[in-house]
Amino acid sequence: MKPDIKAKITIIRQTPVGSGYRPAHLIGTYLTTGVHAYIGVDRVECGETTEGFITFISPEYYPHTLEPGMEIQFQEGKRITGYAVVMEIYNELLRK
Repeated sequence: MKPDIKAKITIIRQTPVGSGYRPAHLIGTYLTTGVHAYIGVDRVECGETTEGFITFISPEYYPHTLEPGMEIQFQEGKRITGYAVVMEIYNELLRK
């Protein structure tokens, strides 16, 4: 799958995550799953920031909502586990 965005991703959950992590992302008022692929690292620890790609499950439901510099929080259930700052947008449907 082609990624939708490249982002600076910060993890704030207590246990590390690796590429393939699939939290829910809050984009506007829409909560959607996104698959993370981290660049140059096997895993990301609590408090660490890395660059990575995110592929969203259903971008057609929240078109024209992203712009570079925008922060997206992600979560597991109700617990926020990190955030991503959009660096580049590859999916034109998502570009604001």
